[in-house]
Amino acid sequence: MNMEWHKIYDFKMHGAEPQLLFSVRTIDVNDHMICLGRLPEGYFAVSDKCPHANGRLGIGQCNEEGKVICPYHRYKYDLKTGKGDEKQGDAVQTFPVETRKDGVYIGFEKEGTKKWWKLW
Repeated sequence: MNMEWHKIYDFKMHGAEPQLLFSVRTIDVNDHMICLGRLPEGYFAVSDKCPHANGRLGIGQCNEEGKVICPYHRYKYDLKTGKGDEKQGDAVQTFPVETRKDGVYIGFEKEGTKKWWKLW
């Protein structure tokens, strides 16, 4: 996969732990609104837009199960997989996140990258 990486936290500027465990926040990365969460396993990123009612997930909460809770109707999405709770039947897009020596990075597919379902 051809990825373009963007630094979202710089450890020199933001410190070694720039976000609290089990917290979420909204970040804007090149006009992509992202919900960034921190779990014991690391940072995870999903689309900031709840598919149910367009709520901003980054102003919601994160529970100890690693699910972000929409502030409007309490829908829940797994930060690792993007899957909604079983009864919801929906999901949010996930984005790769890497923690490197100098900071935390989020990846986006480069423009023009062909996907198998867009080839025909």
